[in-house]
Amino acid sequence: MHLSLPTLLRRRPRSLLAALLGAAALLAARPAAAENGLLLIDAPPAEGYSLSAGPALLGYPSAPGSGRIETLLIPGVDFYSSLGFFASTEMGLGWNFSRRQDLQYGLRLWPVTGRDDDDDARLGRLDRFGTRLGRGVFLNYAPWEFLTLQSSVLAGSGRNGSGVQAEVGATVGARLGQASLVGLTLGTTWANRAHRRDYFGVTPQESQASGLPAWSPGAGWQDVSLALSGEIPINDRWKLSGQVSSTRLLGDAADSPVSPSRYDTNFSLTLWYRFK
Repeated sequence: MHLSLPTLLRRRPRSLLAALLGAAALLAARPAAAENGLLLIDAPPAEGYSLSAGPALLGYPSAPGSGRIETLLIPGVDFYSSLGFFASTEMGLGWNFSRRQDLQYGLRLWPVTGRDDDDDARLGRLDRFGTRLGRGVFLNYAPWEFLTLQSSVLAGSGRNGSGVQAEVGATVGARLGQASLVGLTLGTTWANRAHRRDYFGVTPQESQASGLPAWSPGAGWQDVSLALSGEIPINDRWKLSGQVSSTRLLGDAADSPVSPSRYDTNFSLTLWYRFK
């Protein structure tokens, strides 16, 4: 029997509301140094919902192009409704409008990092702004079982929320044994002038305060990334998933005086328990 979301909320209000509120709170609090524009998402469950949670260890750059990795341990949450709604610390809040296995498209909200680097005295004199709530769309298509073509557009970054990033990529996946999965993703990101100016630019006023040369980047390709992801089931309820990615800045972003390193590294490792 198909269960609508209102029916589910009536049957298990405490557990579901706690999961949704928890995912929203963790989404707002998680580090957003990696914009995570590309999604790997399955079709919605046939009935009701799926819910998993567990400890997640995250590694992320302290600032784009900083070359320094910070780590954080948070509780991970992954909720997916048969209607297409999802709330996840890995994917954000959103809606997948497709029920097909080979096609996913929809909307989502995702935190976008600000610019606030206290580790470098000169960078600390640049204008700062906090994390913004990005608004995005995504479209994935899998022409073959082993290949998924991915794309996303995320708006809302930067000092005034006028930054836009567009990302395209492809993931090749394979099974190892009966149930373990491994995937390799190659992606690249384009950003508009507002995004690159706010994250990698140095205004004349900031140049005087920091001693860094003035820098006014334009729109263009911002980075290229390679990610390795995997999933290992432990039993019917438990599984271990992880990802490590390396990103290389391009063009004006790589040459910016606020980018000590052209390379960023991110990783995540989560032990999941499936409640339903």
